[in-house]
Parts: sequence; C-alpha cells; structure tokens
Amino acid sequence: MKRTTISKIFFTALTLFLFFSCKKFDDNKFVGYWVIAGDDYSEVIEIKQIDSLYYVKNRGFELPAEFDKANTKLTSALVVESDSVPILLALSEDPKNMTLHTEKHVLNYVKINRAEAEKQEKKVDEYCNPDFFIGHWERVDMEGGHEIKKEGEIYYYVTNRYTKKMSYNAFNHILSCDLGVGMLTFQRSGDNEIKAFGLNTYRKVSP
Repeated sequence: MKRTTISKIFFTALTLFLFFSCKKFDDNKFVGYWVIAGDDYSEVIEIKQIDSLYYVKNRGFELPAEFDKANTKLTSALVVESDSVPILLALSEDPKNMTLHTEKHVLNYVKINRAEAEKQEKKVDEYCNPDFFIGHWERVDMEGGHEIKKEGEIYYYVTNRYTKKMSYNAFNHILSCDLGVGMLTFQRSGDNEIKAFGLNTYRKVSP
C-alpha cells in the first residue's frame, strides 16, 4: 500500500532535509499542509512556523526544525529504533508542489488548505479503522487463511494451535503480531482486501 510505505519512509528518518530551489524565496511558502499527489489515503504532513521556530508535524508527532535562510534549508532530527533514512524535499517553481527524494523513492507532494487537510485526515481514519481487520480472510491465489478477533480493545491473531495478541500502529495503519520467528503484518489494500507481509492478498469471507 503506497500510503503506508511513504509514511514509514517519512517518519523513520534520522535527518529530514527540506531544500527549496527558488533563489527568490518566501520563507512561508513551505508552511502549510501537504499530501502525496494522487494518493487518496495519504497522511497529511503539516509544516508550520511559530515566531522564528519551525516544526514538521503529523498526528500528535511534532519535530522542531531549524531554518537556514541563507541556504533555504529546514532541518530536523529524529531517531526511531536506530533507523536512518536521508530525505530531501524540493519545492518546485509552483510553490504548491514539492518532491520527496530518498535513495529509492521520488514522490510528489501537493499543498492543500486547512479544510482539505481536516477532511483528508477524517477520510484516512475511516478507511484505516482497525476493526476492518476483524474476521476470516482467505488467500486469493491459493489455499490458506487468517482469523483476527477483537476482545475489548485488544486484537488477536487466532489459529487452531495458538492465539497471539496483536498491536496496531495508528500512524502506519498496520496490524501486527510476533509469531516468535518473525512479525506478521496486515494492512488494508482494498474495500474487502488486506495484504499479509505486504505481499500476499486476502479477501474477507466472513465477519
């Protein structure tokens, strides 16, 4: 799922770089709300300025950032489980478009207004409700299935041999459990469809 991949790339970065190509640069052109172009369920990124301080924000997560006006650069530092992903965001000549560059990805962002950002966040929340995972799922290309239950506020992965407690990542929208030999992850990939391990497709056969 493209949105999930992008979210992980953005928020597992050790160092975030925002560079802007225009020499005649308005400090506030990058301030605002941004989503991935063409991605219906993109998370919203907010870049904001309070007095002389800058912040990169998303869903209860806020990074202080330092703006280098001479080099038109905004930098911020984040450490997550020792992962480091260098990122560069370049503002195009149209200040409503940015491009994200990593070693493996080039992704386009578009600027939206506050009302659009609030609508997008609500849309993502509804689509990515973890209760969607509850039920019996069958693999589409061969035999095999999964069962996920919920008791109270806790999700469980159930087989005829064991039951494993699951955890939900509210930002990346991934439901997962530790099988002892590795992590089993699920993410929504359609109206009645999920992917396990980001690869195998399953469809719901019963609630």
